[in-house]
Amino acid sequence: MSYMNDLQYYLDSNSIGVIVELLLVTSCMATIVFIATKNQYISYLSSAPIFYFISKWFYQNTHLIFIVLAMTVQALIILCIQKKQNSNEEALKSEMIKQ
Repeated sequence: MSYMNDLQYYLDSNSIGVIVELLLVTSCMATIVFIATKNQYISYLSSAPIFYFISKWFYQNTHLIFIVLAMTVQALIILCIQKKQNSNEEALKSEMIKQ
């Protein structure tokens, strides 16, 4: 229960902006890993250590909930990229069939 109390005092207006910025930087770096390696699992799993190290380095504090949040954001980004790729492939297939 003390973890939740600590988290409550951790969330003020300044730290929310920092957390959003850290999530943005983490998702950008993990997406670059996804594009470079074409492996969704490496990208998803790399988002946790990226967030942890950036948070520790710049903010000197991190929480497990935010690490899980960073992984969730990266999973959503991967799903969006794959959905777009699948829709592009389907459009190409339907175009090829019409010709």
